[in-house]
Amino acid sequence: MTTSTQPSSNLDPDAKLRCSDWSRATSLSPLGTSGSYAGYLLVEIPLPWPRDAGDTAEGAALAPLIGPLHCRLQALVPADPDADPAQRRVILHARRPGETGFSGYRRFESRAGGSLTDTVSALIAAAAGDAPSELESPAVDVLVCTHGTRDSCCGKRGAQLAVDLAASGGLAGRNLWRTSHMGGHRFAPTFLVLPEGTVWGFADTDLVSRVVHRAGDFAGAAGQYRGCPGLDGPQVQALEAEVLRQVGWSLLDRRRTGSFDGINALLTWQEDGQPVTWTGEVRPGRTVASPGCMEPLGASGKSETEWAVTAVHRRHDPVLANQEE
Repeated sequence: MTTSTQPSSNLDPDAKLRCSDWSRATSLSPLGTSGSYAGYLLVEIPLPWPRDAGDTAEGAALAPLIGPLHCRLQALVPADPDADPAQRRVILHARRPGETGFSGYRRFESRAGGSLTDTVSALIAAAAGDAPSELESPAVDVLVCTHGTRDSCCGKRGAQLAVDLAASGGLAGRNLWRTSHMGGHRFAPTFLVLPEGTVWGFADTDLVSRVVHRAGDFAGAAGQYRGCPGLDGPQVQALEAEVLRQVGWSLLDRRRTGSFDGINALLTWQEDGQPVTWTGEVRPGRTVASPGCMEPLGASGKSETEWAVTAVHRRHDPVLANQEE
């Protein structure tokens, strides 16, 4: 488990480090840094990208549609840069409307067509209904952040990871995408797996393969897990990681809900018709000063605080059981 120690840094305060090198040097935990989103909109947008994908022409046009839905835009490097713009792929991963708990997003796909906004509106409308839709298109998307204009760590480490993954052939049957900033460049290379909704840092080809194939014990990958964006709040995400150590990869297929009361986090799901509840104390842990990328550590006014998770245990809660009836 995470501990709440606060050791002093031995790094030279005048040294200019890449932020991901600093994170490695300080053994910074990525836990609870995935963000929380009701969905992701993936759009093939040709390079170069500005610092924020939302500042592209496509991003600006789509913001009024996806902003109110708390859906995150991820620009994708087109698989074929020379393709007709109308043939660009547009993919929406969205939660089922009114769904309690999270066990993955629903995936919808179309082509940009004559109007990107009309295409996205159609995807949103399909996702808003429970009925089957011809736009629903089950598949696995693996997104590696390579957004160098946002942060050089992703531009260097992320791009190399994407090249290595494409060469390895280990993602056969899955869609590998180079994508825009997804947060957490200090943990580069970072990647996101959809529709299961897991975000990872400090990645290499071995980690991506283990995650995608759910190979080995989850505990072997736990130190690189940033969290599940389908769960609300970093405290619940931090608890989930500890429960995953106990339960294993199969937990990601459970429709789980979480809450945090200021000290204790809860994670609950149904198993054989009965609620299963895990709880743990989640508090701020170690805090360390953090530099901007290629900026002296001593000049930074920023800091990073990790999450400390303790007293994790499974319990039976008759109140929750009554609420489920």
